[in-house]
Amino acid sequence: MTTQRRYRSHAGEHVVWLNFRDSAHPLAGGAEVFMHAVARRLVREGQRVTVVTARPRGMKRTETVDGVTVRRMGSSYTVYLLALLWVLVHRRQINAIVDTCNGVPFFSPLAVGRQVPVVVLIHHVHQTMFAQHLPRPVASVARWVERVGNRKVYGRRTVAVVSPSSRSEVRRVLGLAGPLYVATNGQEPIEVAGVDRSVNPRIVVVGRLVPHKRWELLVRAMPRVAEILPHVELHLVGDGPCRARLEALVDEIGLRDRVWLHGRLPAEDRDRLLATSWLTVCTSEVEGWGLAVTEAMSLGIPAVVLAAPGLRDSVRNRVSGWVVPDPGLLAARLTDALIELDDPAAARDWAQRCRAWSARFAWNATADRMASLLMHEDCRRMKADRRAVCDLATVVEMPIEQAILIDYRGLRSVDQIDWEEPGSAPASVRLLLAGFDECDAAALLHRCGLDTSSITARVARPTDLVGWKRTGGPRAYDLQAYFQQYAAVTGMRRVS
Repeated sequence: MTTQRRYRSHAGEHVVWLNFRDSAHPLAGGAEVFMHAVARRLVREGQRVTVVTARPRGMKRTETVDGVTVRRMGSSYTVYLLALLWVLVHRRQINAIVDTCNGVPFFSPLAVGRQVPVVVLIHHVHQTMFAQHLPRPVASVARWVERVGNRKVYGRRTVAVVSPSSRSEVRRVLGLAGPLYVATNGQEPIEVAGVDRSVNPRIVVVGRLVPHKRWELLVRAMPRVAEILPHVELHLVGDGPCRARLEALVDEIGLRDRVWLHGRLPAEDRDRLLATSWLTVCTSEVEGWGLAVTEAMSLGIPAVVLAAPGLRDSVRNRVSGWVVPDPGLLAARLTDALIELDDPAAARDWAQRCRAWSARFAWNATADRMASLLMHEDCRRMKADRRAVCDLATVVEMPIEQAILIDYRGLRSVDQIDWEEPGSAPASVRLLLAGFDECDAAALLHRCGLDTSSITARVARPTDLVGWKRTGGPRAYDLQAYFQQYAAVTGMRRVS
């Protein structure tokens, strides 16, 4: 058994990120945004990050982007073998690996065995998508690889998913046996000055025009919405293989006076158009999270989404948008939402709730979570952990005068911490204790010397698994001092 630690998230350590595409790829999407946002933050901490990915025609083999080394090799099909060989050759210089399973994984454990900690990153399950993108025989092989190959190669390794519903899908459909933890997407808040929302009811959607997004459902719903709201507009921003088909559908239904397909727009133009919107929409069949949806919320724009995995987590029904259980109800929900948003006071209330929900998700927190999961997997590798995996978690809430007594470095790297900023009342700190029930949590707090009479604990619900600021363990080195300063700011008496 290996006895040497490989990854502690220290400066100079080398993290390799295996991903189907990089952020400069012409078809880059949310998975690539996630990867680059986390990778460049690890680089800021002094770590080395190498992204190994496919090489589209005309792109450089090696490039440095925001301090991240990008190595491109092979086509969309051959990259998996070439990347595996690259890892095999360089395995002694690698401290940790993030192995992205974009339907088909890279199977990096075949190259490094137990010598290097590997965390598998899954944005969503692809079983239903393969038939939309691949010929039937190839799709059947891909489904087998995702469902069976994953289990055989990764075994009990730690898996990171981006939403609670994706976690359920991975456990239920793929049957992976290792620990499953949520590492939610962060986001860069969109800021647009001097732009008011449009006079007419306007829907603006940002996303790739690909089959699983099912934008035709939205286009076909527009005539019914227009029966009640004759001045309604739909703007689709993005490009992809379905664009010609969608343009033909717009012509077929006679919607050229109310539906616009803009293609890709420069970021500034895209954001200014989005800021004029009343509403955004996502009709995906499957989505890891729905980054475009929460980005729109940072502008105060609520969303109507279908109840697909991921989307039902990124949107809180009747809080930051509407979750529609059936595509047949889409037109009615769009109409009702736009009518409700026609009231300026109601629109302001929706905007306030959307901004508050969106503000819970930051890339710094995502990077902290991914580094902590790599540390956790390294500890499991060292200890050959064979304990039963438990998906249960408990939320603990305590007043600040209790929170300042905890040494957060003593928590595990998979535990998480959250709090309201100074000025909020009452001042409190929340913990998410992975694998704990309420009794386990009470016992832990008692060992920490806390007065549990002022502390509440309950089993975590899916919505409790997202939106946390920090992780426990070594990366929480400064939290106790921070909360002591927090207590001073809020005027709380320090407990000795």
